[in-house]
Amino acid sequence: MNTRASQGTPFIPAPRITTVAGYLLTRLAEAGLASVFGVPGDYNLPILDALAGRPDLAWIGMATEQGAGYAADSYARLRGVGALVTTFGVGELSAINAIAGAYAESVPVVHIVGTPALTARDDGVMLHHNLPGRDYGHFARMAAEVTAAQADLRSGTAPAEIDRVLGTALRTSRPVYLTIPADVADIPVLAPAERLPRAAQAPDPAVVAAFTDFPEPGAARADLPPIDATPDARGGPLDQRKLWARVQDLLRPGDLLIADQGTAFDGASGLSLPDGAKLIGPPPWASVGWTVPAGLGASLGAPDRRVVLIAGDGAMRRTAAELGTLLGQGLAPIVIVLSNGGYATERVIGHPDRGYHQIPAWDWTALLAAMGPATSPVALRVGTSHELAWALNAASYHAGAGRPVLIEAVLDSGEVPSLLQELAQTLAIPAHRGEEADATADGYWLGSAEENAAVGIRLPKVTSGG
Repeated sequence: MNTRASQGTPFIPAPRITTVAGYLLTRLAEAGLASVFGVPGDYNLPILDALAGRPDLAWIGMATEQGAGYAADSYARLRGVGALVTTFGVGELSAINAIAGAYAESVPVVHIVGTPALTARDDGVMLHHNLPGRDYGHFARMAAEVTAAQADLRSGTAPAEIDRVLGTALRTSRPVYLTIPADVADIPVLAPAERLPRAAQAPDPAVVAAFTDFPEPGAARADLPPIDATPDARGGPLDQRKLWARVQDLLRPGDLLIADQGTAFDGASGLSLPDGAKLIGPPPWASVGWTVPAGLGASLGAPDRRVVLIAGDGAMRRTAAELGTLLGQGLAPIVIVLSNGGYATERVIGHPDRGYHQIPAWDWTALLAAMGPATSPVALRVGTSHELAWALNAASYHAGAGRPVLIEAVLDSGEVPSLLQELAQTLAIPAHRGEEADATADGYWLGSAEENAAVGIRLPKVTSGG
């Protein structure tokens, strides 16, 4: 056997070989990804096995697929792209709310779904995680509504399809959707020979601005007064003014302030951020519960920056399990829970005493120790301005030493930020559902005429200029 090239014949190295899953992971790493979020399932295990062989990519196992989507979203806002891996059907549908939010807010998230093997589908056997029948495209059709590009990968076309779909995500700043059958993930393909091509066309600036250009924190919004940043020297029961004044004092240059939808984001929007600090939140999609997994994604996306999470107790309950994921990654954020016994924003909208606004009380200070005892977490409950000031000073010290901190800030159930109060007074329309509005109505609905009609509110005609 001739093992030497003839003289004068140029040496041509053999092309590098990878797999379909390996090709995708190489492209993601090339785009700047270092962490992949998700939940394992039998259909996506070949993808996770490929990921396990990549020392340049970290697998971040989440408590839920929705949490993985939120984490990938915030990660992408800081790194330029995020990715999550879920299983077919039950897993991907758990994540679709987060993907829709990324679409609404122009965030490039790559949703990778492991699907049933092609051979198993051909056998005609009823497979789990699917709807009755042999149609395996139900969930891909759902995903098409909230993603900018989609592909169901096959070995012959996988490299080109991966490049097309990822290029769309990076060009348009929108989520995309890739499915990989279990028996396709390991099929050999040629490794990338060149950098990922990106189309020269830039995203429409008007579209991007519509979803990303929010007023700067501290700037005037709807001609509302800024937050009074002077704490009450006497302390006293904690209220929204004192709370946000203390939070203002906590912030330092470069911080990432992650605020959940509702009173947390409304209050944080009135703060003046130090140099290099950034406020991250979920409007306009406004999905409650975004903060904890988003804080995890932000912490991994920008590991050199301090993360401060603020969420109401109603929002925190939605994704509290991801606190365990966050602690398991050895992260040490400062978490502030606004504990007011329910959904404060909805109370402002109407019928504040109705039972549907209330939630059962949790012992928030016991949560971190239950989820991550080895992390030596610090948990504090405060009810006055002075207690909060002390707790935030302690939080800065402990978080700086690598210990996670949770502060439960107890507030009256009627306490909301001044921004929300002013907006409610400006925009609220007194109304009863299904009745003509009258001056004695005790409920308010903040919405357009179309939104009011959608929930059954009929309003009298109103003339302008009055």
